[in-house]
Formats: sequence, structure tokens, C-alpha cells
Amino acid sequence: MAKTANSAKVFSEQQVLLPDISYKSFTYPGDEEALNALKNIPGAAPLLTWLQANFTEQLVFLTNNEQMIRAGRHNFPSLYKLLERCCEIVSCPVPELYITTSPVLNAYTQGQRRTCIVLHSALVEQLSADELAFVIGHELGHIKSAHGLYRLLGDILLDYWNVVAGMIPLPGLNLLQIPLLLAYWEWYRRAEFSCDRAGLLCVQDVEPCLHALGKLAGKVEGYEDEFHIEAAIQQCEAHKDVSNKLILLISILKNAQNTHPFVPRRLKLLKEWAAGEAYQKILAGEYEKDLLGAHEGGERIKCECGTIVNSKLSYCPECGRNLQKDDDVSAAGKCSACGEELPAGTKFCPKCGAKQEGGDNKPPAGGGNESELDKLKNMAGSFFKKS
Repeated sequence: MAKTANSAKVFSEQQVLLPDISYKSFTYPGDEEALNALKNIPGAAPLLTWLQANFTEQLVFLTNNEQMIRAGRHNFPSLYKLLERCCEIVSCPVPELYITTSPVLNAYTQGQRRTCIVLHSALVEQLSADELAFVIGHELGHIKSAHGLYRLLGDILLDYWNVVAGMIPLPGLNLLQIPLLLAYWEWYRRAEFSCDRAGLLCVQDVEPCLHALGKLAGKVEGYEDEFHIEAAIQQCEAHKDVSNKLILLISILKNAQNTHPFVPRRLKLLKEWAAGEAYQKILAGEYEKDLLGAHEGGERIKCECGTIVNSKLSYCPECGRNLQKDDDVSAAGKCSACGEELPAGTKFCPKCGAKQEGGDNKPPAGGGNESELDKLKNMAGSFFKKS
């Protein structure tokens, strides 16, 4: 698999990078409006943010590390490299990547700040490198669009509604569950269309993207050459062959709780978007940008000046300081002088004493440093606070 992963189109020199691209550039119509309906629920955002930071993300992290294999420079390095390249293309903070053994072709994203992507083993084994890049790009679309926070809302509505409703003495509260769930599922389906577009932006070739979706719907080993995209897209018209209005209504109600739209429709909409002007403009560099990455999910770091910023930024937008951490000076490897094997983060070789590369990542001279006047002001402020 390592050799196959490294052959993905995303590593081509012709691949267009999309620096600072905003999620709004690839959002499916109605996705953001449906999400705003969930955001307008009083108190939802603060509650969900607190739950993510203090409970769910820590639980997910622990569970993943106990039950799965985390990809990185030593385990599944080619898969991790593929993830890093996809993140580079769509300008996204690199999430944690986990591999779990499962015969089901599936992948999913979790978290809002401590984000992760989980790939099922069957998915990795049965998709080509380009198809796998599409799936990874799709999951990065969820991160860039900050979908993780409001997916938690759906989990609460489904799993813990009775507990939460029992704690809030509000008459008729239970009547809100169904409309909230319907709004949640409608948004979730639209969000999948948006993320399919993000996957295409990673690969920049619609054919493997469509074939990846086809395999997720129905893959038969040894019959891959007998799958025809156009025939699958035609299945979107099946409702026209059903004249009974009651049957159509029952079908709509039955499928209202689906979190993912039907694959034939995903195929149709992705192919149409790939042939449209909006997609071509993005590849030409004409797209809405989010320089600070303020909206998207992913790790945040705190600058010395107190500003909280996206971890993908190199310098603080408020004070100009270098945001690279001093303790991230060297990955696991060999000493630059004597060749001794060193653990990650080693600043000085314990054998020869040589300073390792990047050992003095300090704020750059100039814009990032405080002036003498600023230092005096800060010292005075600290003094009066203590007094």
C-alpha cells in the first residue's frame, strides 16, 4: 500500500495548491443556511464547545489510541504523507490519523479543536491512491467547515435527549426533538455534498472521485470494470417511475433520518460541479480566502501576546511572533553531527553535545519583538497588577 499511496495524483507538480481557501468556496447551496438554523438554538454553541473541549475530544483521543493504530512517521507513513499533502492543497491543519480494522468501507472525522480522521482498513485496501485521496479530502472538508461541533448536537439529540430533557423543567420540550432532528439530518446531508467538493479539490480529477463514491455504494471484488457512472447517475430518476403519491411520501419520511444523501445523487451533483465555472475558477486561483483560518476546525495555539490562532499559521497576526514551539525543534532521527539515534524533541545530542537543527526557534528580530517602550509599559502594568 505504501507504494500505491505515494503514487497519488496529489503529489504531482501540476497539482494546484489553494492557499488560505475558505470553506465558503466549496459550500453546497443551503448547507450554511441549514447549519445556521442549528447555530441559532439558544446556548447551543457555548455548550457544545465546552463539551468538546472538556469531555468528548479527550474521550475520543483516549479511545482511538487504545483501540486503533495512529498513523505517523513510523506507522503507515505513506498514508500520513498522503494526508499531509491533502492538507497542504486545501490549506487545512493536519488532524490526527487513525487506522482501524473493519470490513466496512468507511471513514469519518471527529472533533472540533483536536480533530482526527479514522480510516477503515477495508477502505484503504480496496481504494486506489487517488480514490483514497478523495476520501481524505472529503473528511478535511468537514474540518474546514467546522462541522464537528454541530455533529455533536446530533449525537446528543439521538443518544441523550431523554436525559437532557429530564433535567430541564420546560413544558412541551419533548415536542422539539423531532423538528430538531429533521433540521439536523437535512443539514448533515447537505454538508456531505460540500465535502465531496473538497475531496475533488484535493484530487483535481473527477473520475477517481466518482469511482470512489461508486465503491462506497456497491463494490464487488473482480467486477470493478463493470461499474458505469452514467448508469448509476440515472438511478436518481427512479422516483419518476413511481406514480403512487403515498409511496413517495412514505419514502421521503423513511429517508428523512439518513445522514448521508444517496450515492447516485452525490455522483450527479459532483460531476455537475466539476464541469461548472465555479470549480474552474477555484483552480485558477479565484476563490474566497480565510487567511486566519478562524472558522475552520483544528488545533489552536496561544501566542505569547495572548492571541489564540490556528495552528497552521507561522506567525501571529497580532504581534508578528514566530509561532513555532521551541520544543518541536527536532523529530525522531539522527544527530546532525555524530549520527546518534535521537528521540523526538532533542535539542542537544547527549553523546557529542551538538546542538540540533532548529534548536533556537525564537521570535524573529524586527516586527515580532517588543520595543523598549512596550517592555516598560508591560513591566509597569505587571507591577500595578501585583500591587
